[in-house]
Amino acid sequence: MIRTGKRRPGTAAALALAAAVLAGCVAPMPEPIPLPATPPPLPGTAPLPGKPGAAAPVRLAGSSWYWLGTVTAAGIVVPRDPGNFNLEFLDGGQMAAQVDCNRGGATWTQDGRSLKIGPLNSTRAMCAAGSEAERFGRQLALVRSAQVSTGLLEFDLGEAGAMLLARDPDWRLRNFDCPNGSPVLVAFGTEQAIVRWRGDAWSMKQQSTASGTRYASGSAILFSRGNEATLVNAGKQVAGPCIAKR
Repeated sequence: MIRTGKRRPGTAAALALAAAVLAGCVAPMPEPIPLPATPPPLPGTAPLPGKPGAAAPVRLAGSSWYWLGTVTAAGIVVPRDPGNFNLEFLDGGQMAAQVDCNRGGATWTQDGRSLKIGPLNSTRAMCAAGSEAERFGRQLALVRSAQVSTGLLEFDLGEAGAMLLARDPDWRLRNFDCPNGSPVLVAFGTEQAIVRWRGDAWSMKQQSTASGTRYASGSAILFSRGNEATLVNAGKQVAGPCIAKR
């Protein structure tokens, strides 16, 4: 469920907002961008079938998710605080949303992995400079499918990339550029990390180490320290030292 207070409007508030929308008290987000033709998947954004991060169908009704960021061909876009970007999928095809400093709602329909989100309507408060609220609304209009991979919810946006969401707002998404040209995408949680590299994905647990932070899953190990990360698999360093852009 969406948290109370600043970040989590309840279901009752969502229904009240829906009435306000019908009364013309809220303003629609920008018009949806036309969907492009079906593109090839972005490198490194979706795990291969049968790998540790193989995608699974998801039932969205009754679930709540926070936007960690969007992976694009040019890199990643992340909000300053994922807790300010929340989607709560209500029964009956209604959705309540927190869009930075605004609250809103939309309709949604799901058929297997296929997902369509209707135009997002929200209140009209002026958010802080640098807010990703407008981008968030435009990207939701591009969503064409949803799947869960290594615990994260992924929205396919076609050529525009892929949105990644988590159930916990404390996760943070970072992209590390590596000398071999294959970036390492990491979602850092509390004492865990979800790592994607070259189509593989691992859900790793934090382990004790004398310097920096170490995460491991089977033969895969991620060493992280500040803006640097190194990925080791099967006893070999496969990526690193990698530097985070943001």
